[in-house]
Amino acid sequence: MAQREVRKILRIGILQNGKIIEERLLRRRESVTIGQSSRNTFVLPVNALPKTFMLFELRGGVYHLNFQGAMGGRVSVDSSVLDFDALRGQNLAKQRGDGHSLALSEKSRGKVTIDDVTVLFQFVTPPPPARLQLPASVRGGLVRGMDWPFVSTLTGSAMVQIFAMVFITSQDYPDEPKAIEDLPDRFVEMVVKKKVEPPKTDVAKDDGKDGDDKDEPVKKEPEKTPEKVAQDKEPGDDQDLTPEQEARQEAKRRREVAKKVQNKTILKFIGTTGGDGEGTIVDSLRGGAADVAMKDAFDGASGAMVADSANSARDTRRQVGGDAGKVAGIDKDDLRAKGRGSVETGNKGSEVAVKGSVKIKRPSETFGTGVLDSEEIAKVVRRRKTAIKSCYERQLKRNPKLQGAVKVQFTIQESGRVGTATVLQNTTGDSALGTCITNNIQRWRFRKPDGGSVTVAYPFVFAPSS
Repeated sequence: MAQREVRKILRIGILQNGKIIEERLLRRRESVTIGQSSRNTFVLPVNALPKTFMLFELRGGVYHLNFQGAMGGRVSVDSSVLDFDALRGQNLAKQRGDGHSLALSEKSRGKVTIDDVTVLFQFVTPPPPARLQLPASVRGGLVRGMDWPFVSTLTGSAMVQIFAMVFITSQDYPDEPKAIEDLPDRFVEMVVKKKVEPPKTDVAKDDGKDGDDKDEPVKKEPEKTPEKVAQDKEPGDDQDLTPEQEARQEAKRRREVAKKVQNKTILKFIGTTGGDGEGTIVDSLRGGAADVAMKDAFDGASGAMVADSANSARDTRRQVGGDAGKVAGIDKDDLRAKGRGSVETGNKGSEVAVKGSVKIKRPSETFGTGVLDSEEIAKVVRRRKTAIKSCYERQLKRNPKLQGAVKVQFTIQESGRVGTATVLQNTTGDSALGTCITNNIQRWRFRKPDGGSVTVAYPFVFAPSS
């Protein structure tokens, strides 16, 4: 089977003052330019050439040599070698603009001279591309000699550590401890409306004679021991009592009755009966009696009189001109209500949820020593919009008419964290709102700027929403 013919490629060498400065094999068939411009195939610092001159032009798959009158050289054509003057004289080179053009074959070779620079060219068979080959002792030895269990463990550990570091660095600073106004409304209701149960106490059962005193808690007295009972016994308890013993027991009984009355009624809080303490109502009674008729008990007490059923009795000693007022009787008909009606207990009002809207206006141009895409900054600001809204709704609970704009300037450091945040403008008049916004912004994280820090200002517009 015949081998496919390999097409030759152009080989070009550049000499200056007799020294080779560049040699190249042009595997790709394309036009070749020379001149002072850096966009040329070969850059030649020759004043006689324009910035760009197409020396070898590819037309119809055939290379053509272009030369001008200032150039010299020779080219092999078939079996003879001719210079440029001979090519122009024999019409082998065709006129093309200010110069001439000669079609080349794959057997052509020659040189072109421009001042002290010489361009040599010829067509050669392309050599095979060079391949880097490792020695046999090294090829495949690294993979076969690996300890795969160890490599797998090491790779897994590295991936876990990288994931942990990425996760930690992407998190914001923890929020500050929240006050009660930061809690959701439903939790505030639970805290405020929670009923505290009163401590349970032992309630002494009353016999019903004292009316309102039946639910009064009474301290339990310690049980008396047999020795204590023997001491409290009066001599002759089991026998007939003498007049002195009866008088002593009667005095003791009165003291116990007075003590019970004092402990079960308002007398307990007014004062003491007798002794060095302040006087009480019982001290105003005749002889300190507590078990006699009301009229007899207050007989002789100054400033106190008993009203009769006709509501006619008055303490005239307390009057200072005019009537002292009427005194109600104590009969059942006098104390009974004259009519009945409904009692309004009131209705629980419904709590209105406070909501507000936040609009992020166009930010200012970024400035600083670093560079960070403004769209990257906008993504973080839009993602944190809920935190800014929470600051506004918190203050909106205190002032339902709160609205306006707050412009905040903040600096993104080289680490991506926010260094400083300052309120430039606050038309709401609420300084707490600006403080809350700057505290939130200082916990944000951005992509790391290139070359330093970046400063930008964002305006936030707040308005209550229905």
